[in-house]
Amino acid sequence: MKKQWNSYVEIWDMADFEETYPDIFRRGFGQTGLKHIRFCKADRLNRSVIGTFAIPGRQEPAGKKRTFGYCLMEGKLLFVEETDCVRGELEAMDDYLSEEPPSAMVFLFELMEFLVKDDVVFLQQYEERLTKVEEELLRGETEDFEWTIFQIRRELSALSAFYEQLSDMGETLQQYAAEREAERDRMLFGLCADRAGRLYSTVQMMKEYVMQIREMQQSRIDVRQNQVMKMLTIVTTVFMPLSLIAGWYGMNFSGMPELKWPYGYPLAAAVCLAIVAAEIWIFKKKKWM
Repeated sequence: MKKQWNSYVEIWDMADFEETYPDIFRRGFGQTGLKHIRFCKADRLNRSVIGTFAIPGRQEPAGKKRTFGYCLMEGKLLFVEETDCVRGELEAMDDYLSEEPPSAMVFLFELMEFLVKDDVVFLQQYEERLTKVEEELLRGETEDFEWTIFQIRRELSALSAFYEQLSDMGETLQQYAAEREAERDRMLFGLCADRAGRLYSTVQMMKEYVMQIREMQQSRIDVRQNQVMKMLTIVTTVFMPLSLIAGWYGMNFSGMPELKWPYGYPLAAAVCLAIVAAEIWIFKKKKWM
């Protein structure tokens, strides 16, 4: 069953498209159809371009994607779906556009542009989230840090793949338009590929920002571990001579003169205190404490 959207755009269900265009279906969608679409693509055939869209959601970019297929023929654009995903996208695009695109190729270009129209502002939200995470890290508020960073990195990876695929689609469609000597369409798809490429670069910079924050967190952990090890080393060093004295006078030989001397115990205690005081003074002078 097909539905006419306008004079050059049609929406087909999968079964009818496979029956009407079996060769194109096999080369474009393989044996699985639209069930396992995971990415956007554009494949050039002799006189057409066939491909798929896998659009990440704004609320959960790493979650379930909105998927459908398309086939660009001479003067005609066919969308292939198993749900009503395409209709929702086209209705939203119609509300956004001031006038109807003049051709099927321009319509596909407008759709690709519509999918990323507000993504610069959308990506700024990730920058704000990362800045907030960095501020919390500097204040020592590291609760749920690992989970937050994992979620942001996962979502940025999904968006990065989407923009990269959209850029590749724009380049393929640009070549398709050039072969048909459609100079305006070639320029339009070139602009689309460049815009998606810039968004991809922006996401890559944010992924690097995520790595810097993770390295900062690891550095803070290393500093804390070094401080703990430093304190343990100081404590061990302080008690090492005391342990020697305790071991020396714990031998209990009968000939040890200090055992029967009335001032032996106070003298040993005074020597231990003097050793501890001297070590603390040395540590502070060396700025080890």
